[in-house]
Formats: sequence, structure tokens, C-alpha cells
Amino acid sequence: MATLVLGIDDQVGQLVAKRLVDQVSLTVFSSKTVTGQVGDPHKAATYVDLLEDVDVVYSNFMGMDVDWKLEALFEAIRQTKANVRTVVRSVVGVDDEATQPVSYPGITDPVTFLKQQRYAIKIVDEAELPYTVFRAAPVAVTATDDVLLINEGQPVNPAPITAEALAAVVAQELVEPQHVGQSLAVVGKN
Repeated sequence: MATLVLGIDDQVGQLVAKRLVDQVSLTVFSSKTVTGQVGDPHKAATYVDLLEDVDVVYSNFMGMDVDWKLEALFEAIRQTKANVRTVVRSVVGVDDEATQPVSYPGITDPVTFLKQQRYAIKIVDEAELPYTVFRAAPVAVTATDDVLLINEGQPVNPAPITAEALAAVVAQELVEPQHVGQSLAVVGKN
């Protein structure tokens, strides 16, 4: 299975790639010069060659403009007529499901950030391709490795998780899809 991992600029993306390297044919993409393919994630042309012969795409894009990046990705998917399954990382709180306030490190405008996250998920959903969205709790070094997956529409305690725990959930879904067509919160087990 050929897998494209987008956004390996952070620890979660790097850990996902590390878990997959011996299991799939792996291509990685960075909007910075970390490793792998580099390009402008806001442009569809960036993804056209990357999508060749790919079966599944994981978007680990975080921060501002994730909607713009996914819009470009799905434009490239339409252009190339790629039949891919997507797994997308988002954040707890995007559906107003968090039972406690959630902090988004590095985000100075959380209202706009959450609007962009919502629109990104809408892009994924409306593409009419198989997908899984993981709405992850904040990643923290001192958090738990034990996670709960909670269905969309349910209240969520946004207990932090480790990068390793989130990467394990994502890698498992990429290799053995069990949650296609679902948007799940990934939170720490209390």
C-alpha cells in the first residue's frame, strides 16, 4: 500500500512516518526542510506528482490555514482523479464537544483557527472519498498513552495525550482502516 504523509514538520507526523516505514511504500511531505518532498502546501500543483499511485493520504497539517492546504490537496485529487482514502488530524473543540476549555499551542486566534478546522473537515467530507478524521486532544509530554476514541456528537473531556499515543492511533488506521467515514475524538483516558 502506498501512503503519503503530509506535514511531517512536527513530532506526531515524524512518529507516524517512523511507524509506517517498514509497513507501506511511504512518501513524506514537509512545508519546511525537515525531510522528504518539500513544497508549498497551499498549491494544488505541489500534490499532483505526490499523488501518483498513492492509496492513502494522511494530513498531519496543523496550525493556521489548514483549510487552504486541504483545499489545495483535494483540488489535486480531483485533477488527477486519484482514488485515495484520507486520514486527517484535526483538534478537539472543533465541534464544540469539549467539556472544558481547550488550549491550542501557537494559536493566537482560536476562533479563526476553529473555523478553518471546521472548513477543512467539510472539504474532506464533501469530497465523497473514504476518510477518517481524528479530532485530537492537545499533545503533551506528560500526558497519557492510554486513549479513548469518542464518536462525533458526544461530549469530550479534552484530556491531553502523548505524541506517541496519537501516532499509534493514526498509523493503525492507515494500515488497517477501522473507522472509515467517521470523525472521532482522540483523548486521554482518565
